[in-house]
Amino acid sequence: MAAGFGSQMFELSSRTPKCMLPVANTPMIWFSVHFLISHKFEEIFVVVRRGSKDQIESYLTSSIRALEQDVHIEYVCVEDGADLGTADSLRLVAPRTKSDLLVISSDLVTRVSLHELANVHRANNAVLTALVAPRYSPPATDGRRKRNKKDDRDFIGLDPEDDRILYIANEKDIEEEVSIKRGQLTRFPHMRLHTNLLDSHLYLVSRTSLNILDNHPDVSMMRCELLPLLVRKQIKQIVNTNYTVFADRLYSKKQETEDETKHPDEYFDILSEPESVGCYVHQTETFTVRVNQLHNYIKYNRAVSENMDDVIPKNNMNTCDISKMTQVGKCSRIGNSVRIAEKCSLKRSFIGSRVVVGPHCKLVDTVVMDDVTIEDNVTLTNCVVCKDAVVRNKSTLKDCRVCDGFEVPACSEFVGESLVADSEIPNMMSFSICNCELAPTPRTCQSETVFTFFSRFSDDLLLCRN
Repeated sequence: MAAGFGSQMFELSSRTPKCMLPVANTPMIWFSVHFLISHKFEEIFVVVRRGSKDQIESYLTSSIRALEQDVHIEYVCVEDGADLGTADSLRLVAPRTKSDLLVISSDLVTRVSLHELANVHRANNAVLTALVAPRYSPPATDGRRKRNKKDDRDFIGLDPEDDRILYIANEKDIEEEVSIKRGQLTRFPHMRLHTNLLDSHLYLVSRTSLNILDNHPDVSMMRCELLPLLVRKQIKQIVNTNYTVFADRLYSKKQETEDETKHPDEYFDILSEPESVGCYVHQTETFTVRVNQLHNYIKYNRAVSENMDDVIPKNNMNTCDISKMTQVGKCSRIGNSVRIAEKCSLKRSFIGSRVVVGPHCKLVDTVVMDDVTIEDNVTLTNCVVCKDAVVRNKSTLKDCRVCDGFEVPACSEFVGESLVADSEIPNMMSFSICNCELAPTPRTCQSETVFTFFSRFSDDLLLCRN
């Protein structure tokens, strides 16, 4: 699934499709495609936006050719303006195959063994099996792991006996309290509700699930709508089956004293689905992250670089011109055709292709995408600099996002802000016009006017020069 807008990362994806955003200097879609290839898949359907099909197809074709793998990829296009969810995309793919489907999000990076997931699916004759994993959290300076308060937690209720899914919801979809029906608790009194597990958006889906999806045209999202629907049908079948057995026993006792030929109607609820519905999870302890939130983007770049080194394509360092007087930390990665002047320092940073870095620059925990120019005496700390941006000399940025094509003025200082070029405003507004409101009062910064507008997608400020 590679047709998402990237609503939680839209500041970085005004020019670049979300699935092509770099993670450890590699487009994130490569990790999910490589995952499928490594498990010997020969046919892959990639759901993409029509406007980004050529870019994605070109990249994947060249990358797969380098692996010398015989894999057939079919691209299923979604119109650029269409507001389709993952379940809608699944409807487009379902008629093209008669077998079960493995659905994987393009922002997933994992080392799980797919054979383990398939064994759980077959053993339980499940209609859907989901992969879940503990939320990744790198050790803090004191050695302890802390959850980022901005993370949206998944509430996943499981049967401890067989990991059957009994409840699933995301924190942002829950208003004040978690509501579970009494009948469900009666049938499953030992249900465990987990808040530390990540729904990885990797699902093994049977044809029964696809049939149910066809019968519910109003279902658009897979995680938010289809999966809860399947869970409810599963609970309904289990409860009704047990209750029917109880009714049969009651009827047999009544027959001994009364001459009745019909069961009481109130004991029965005819199931809408003739096939059994069972939803399960496979829990893995292997490295698993979803690069789908802006505040985790830099952290996950480092994590993927450390854990997926064998999957990341190697760059040709012979095309780079790096001064011998520059220090590049071992946790940093540098793309092709990069020029870095003398007396620079790079620590835990990722530099894209065709980037020019002037002398006396310091980059720490920073992601720099392709075709960026950084002039002399610039300090970047925990920043993301997008394509074609320019950072003028003696600028200092901390916790900032420099969006596509933005030119940071010389000698400027920004902390915790997103900088947007005038040319990118139409792209931003066309994506989030219904989610943003313009602030009426401008402010002045470094002799230039800066307008601020707020987005419900992020708590950060978006700044645009006018």
